[in-house]
Amino acid sequence: MKAKGRIKRREFLRTSGAAGVGGWLSGAALMRGFEAEAGAASTKPESLEQIMAQLDAISSQYPSAPKDEGRFLNLLVKATRARRVLELGTAHGYTTIWLALALEATGGSLTTIEILPERVELARKHMADAGLTARVNFKQGDAHEIVPTLTDPFEIAYLDADKGGQVDYFKKLLPRLLVPGGLLIAHNAILLADKMKDYLELVRHHPDFDTVILRAVEDDGMAVSYRHRKAA
Repeated sequence: MKAKGRIKRREFLRTSGAAGVGGWLSGAALMRGFEAEAGAASTKPESLEQIMAQLDAISSQYPSAPKDEGRFLNLLVKATRARRVLELGTAHGYTTIWLALALEATGGSLTTIEILPERVELARKHMADAGLTARVNFKQGDAHEIVPTLTDPFEIAYLDADKGGQVDYFKKLLPRLLVPGGLLIAHNAILLADKMKDYLELVRHHPDFDTVILRAVEDDGMAVSYRHRKAA
């Protein structure tokens, strides 16, 4: 017997299959899928669609990943079943919502760091509107100073703060704050590759990492680095 308010996984896969092999699901189908994965969703799918549409409309005012990259991050969290995720660069909370939605499915939590207090305030509001506040731990301040104070390691770390500071973030995350088998993901690895040159060279040649540049959109990509479970 189907539980009230839930979509069986097979039913979701069958009804959403019309998107086509390799195609993205429509917004409505995607949000239904999030609700099915998460179990008892705290926000109705149509409300989430409205929130994401509002954030899309103001995305040009803030540094943020576009929609397809948000979906890609969501997929990575669910595919790896990550339960502890770190985000550097909250902005207005757009990718924060995508990550938190995935963590609804895995039962995990997100720590997100943003240097500007007005952006933290805005992101908190968006997270509350999405019903995802319980999944997110906001920290306001300089990530270069905050990261060393963190205690528990993460399975995924997403870097979307100052591009010139990524080598420093790497050194402060490793080896203590990224678990063996974890992912280190850096945004803008194509569009801002020149600003990230030192970081990209570091992760591409580091003996403890395998790194690929993956595209979810036409003009940009993410450097996805897998930390070996055993040091080379």
